[in-house]
Amino acid sequence: MPLKPKTEFDLDPEIEAFIETSLRVSSNLSTDSSIEQQRLSYDESCRYFFHGYPDKVESVDEMVKGRHGDINIRRYCYDGSRNPQIVFIHGGGFILGSLDSHDDICAELCAATGLNTISIDYRLAPEFLYPVHLDDVVDAYLETWQPNSIIVGVSAGANLAAALCHRLKTSDKTPNGQVLIYPALGGDLFGLESYITNANAPLLSSEDIQFYRKVRCKDGELPLDDPEFYPLVAKDFIGLPPTAAFSADVDPL
Repeated sequence: MPLKPKTEFDLDPEIEAFIETSLRVSSNLSTDSSIEQQRLSYDESCRYFFHGYPDKVESVDEMVKGRHGDINIRRYCYDGSRNPQIVFIHGGGFILGSLDSHDDICAELCAATGLNTISIDYRLAPEFLYPVHLDDVVDAYLETWQPNSIIVGVSAGANLAAALCHRLKTSDKTPNGQVLIYPALGGDLFGLESYITNANAPLLSSEDIQFYRKVRCKDGELPLDDPEFYPLVAKDFIGLPPTAAFSADVDPL
């Protein structure tokens, strides 16, 4: 029988409460809204969930040089933190997010691992189109490179982390490992099971994913055969670092 979208989802109570709170505190995150409205709603939600830094974590904002101009980064240091470092890339469908949106998450990563952490504020669509987001991430990573760095990406940021590893897989500065959290890696929206059965998942639908993919490309034309856009279409994965990938289960991705 052909696959059909689920109409109900078996959610963990804490996740269900998080979703309900997200919808309540953000006025409108729908991709039917304007980009400006989506950004306001996303920032509103991030401010609500922000719960401060762990003790002994400090941060400082800097700028590094990139091929498209200066790139803002934020460095996190915990008492006694050490190298290698974590390089963090935020999510947000390539149109949302900033150094502030995942600020406390980066501070927690720094404190929990004892590693210096850097967050990259890459340029967003639709003002900047593919591959500018990836170029910014690669440029900032190389400008702040430390041996044995680990790259961590969330959602759209996980796409950029995986793409960075593809671009640098023959470099002597390839990350020592990558952590991909519900990564957006490509795939057939109309054929893969997750995009069909979870098409109407709360907070992220398959229709939303189509929007996020197209909005970062000129005239909505997707480079379907480019592994730096869709990491899953790479012909081989030789030279990539050890990888840990996490799915959100009830999620098209």
